[in-house]
Amino acid sequence: MRRLAHAAALLAGLGLAAPAPAETITLYIGYGPGGGYDVYCRLLAVHLGRHLPGNPAIVPRNEPGAGSYKLANELYNVLPKDGSALGMIGESLVIQQVLGDPAAKFEAGKFAWIGRIADSDPVMVTRPDSGIASVEDARLKETIVGVPGAGSATALIATVVNGVLGTRFKLISGYDGSAQIKLAVERGEVQGTSSTLWPFDEPWVRANKMNILYQTTLEPVAGLETTPTVVSLGRNAEEKTLLRFFAAYTTIGRSIIAPPGLPPDRIAVLRAAFDATMADRAFIADAQKQNLYLSAMAGDKVQALVEQTAGLQGPLLEKAKVMAAIPDGTK
Repeated sequence: MRRLAHAAALLAGLGLAAPAPAETITLYIGYGPGGGYDVYCRLLAVHLGRHLPGNPAIVPRNEPGAGSYKLANELYNVLPKDGSALGMIGESLVIQQVLGDPAAKFEAGKFAWIGRIADSDPVMVTRPDSGIASVEDARLKETIVGVPGAGSATALIATVVNGVLGTRFKLISGYDGSAQIKLAVERGEVQGTSSTLWPFDEPWVRANKMNILYQTTLEPVAGLETTPTVVSLGRNAEEKTLLRFFAAYTTIGRSIIAPPGLPPDRIAVLRAAFDATMADRAFIADAQKQNLYLSAMAGDKVQALVEQTAGLQGPLLEKAKVMAAIPDGTK
């Protein structure tokens, strides 16, 4: 409630109205119903409004298409820039836009980043009988790795690790999702996967005695303090910069954005309300009931990370584009 009072006082002091029409804020979801993005957004929609001046209704609306590019482009170019439209897009779209994906009709750093509900903490694991227990092993021996699809973030980061660190991951795509890939690992169809999120999949990793090669995060996560991050595996400043660029999507995670051009006072109020929601006991209790992992980050910190990531340029950017080219032979 103190955050709500602060937001109201901020607006009153500036002589401004609420950050969006009092009746409704639409929270657009870049994917269809039932997935992780949808679940997080619908949870947020239940609680965010009471932390905003005027207690507006927050109405979730699925706007799927082109891996959430459809929504990203609409938020950037079409939807109102008054606080009445918020959204959640794919966490790797920042990387793809910087790499020059022609589907991106936006500049990620110009969105107003309101806050992150949860990050993603992928780990690269291999079967205990694979003979691959470290990145050094993976440099010496081909490792068959299951990925959701050749265009997925999972395939992208594995391809980049091959290019930067010299590993020999052979990507096998075509699986519908992480559950299918984990089953394929159990059956021995593939030797490993990085479609494993530590907060969710730790019991599976432990039960199957999987080797953990690295975590695709910028900083170590709780419980994996002695496991190297992919960034730490860089052998020089250039490799570390490239790996940090590609791993940034895991920290950007499930974040809420608003269109560019939103007035600074409205950004401040939305961020304050978001932070208050993340600390709201009712919100946390609802997340626990749904077994949802929470790892909140304030909007200004997410904004800084996105702008830093989007700032890659020159020879390093050109090298990143080469590294991101997934071989046509991916099956």
